[in-house]
Amino acid sequence: MVRTKKVKSAGRFGSRYGRSVRQKVRDVEINQRKKQNCIFCKGVAKRLSKGIWQCKKCGKKFAHHTFFLPKKEESKVLKEQELKKPEKSKKQINLKNNKN
Repeated sequence: MVRTKKVKSAGRFGSRYGRSVRQKVRDVEINQRKKQNCIFCKGVAKRLSKGIWQCKKCGKKFAHHTFFLPKKEESKVLKEQELKKPEKSKKQINLKNNKN
């Protein structure tokens, strides 16, 4: 049996696919296998399929990130980044349409 101390779960790929790809797979699988917290009640959520999660405590089924649920701090940062995006005003859109 081959030891997979550094590559962990990506050791199953052996020397195929390159080092960086195996490291990315390892990182995703480590995050995916951790207990995920429900975004509503902070109970334990289980991944049913790609992006579909169900909380064991409150029973809610919801769609969110594919492999793992973000922590509270990460979701706040994502929301702030979305709010900071500049929106195109109607004047800018009308000016573009008039040029064509």
